[in-house]
Amino acid sequence: MAKARHARADAKRPNAAARGYDREWGQLRADFLRVYPGCKRCGGPATLVDHIVPIRVAPHRRLDPANLQSLCASCHSGAKQSADRRKYGADR
Repeated sequence: MAKARHARADAKRPNAAARGYDREWGQLRADFLRVYPGCKRCGGPATLVDHIVPIRVAPHRRLDPANLQSLCASCHSGAKQSADRRKYGADR
């Protein structure tokens, strides 16, 4: 059931480049993870760079290093996404 719901939501979602995740973002992300390799929440190895204030809320802060944090996939997909939905509302 959740898989079908996610597929429907993804079908309506713009591609990564249209959402601001372009070559410039990829370079910043790689550099950020080199400097900050640990998850900000749990201390484990980080695999993602998260926008503290989401791009959809503050698009002008998309490449602002002060608006970034390194997170592991578990912390990003769990508590962080829930907190963003509570604070900023649904993103779709």
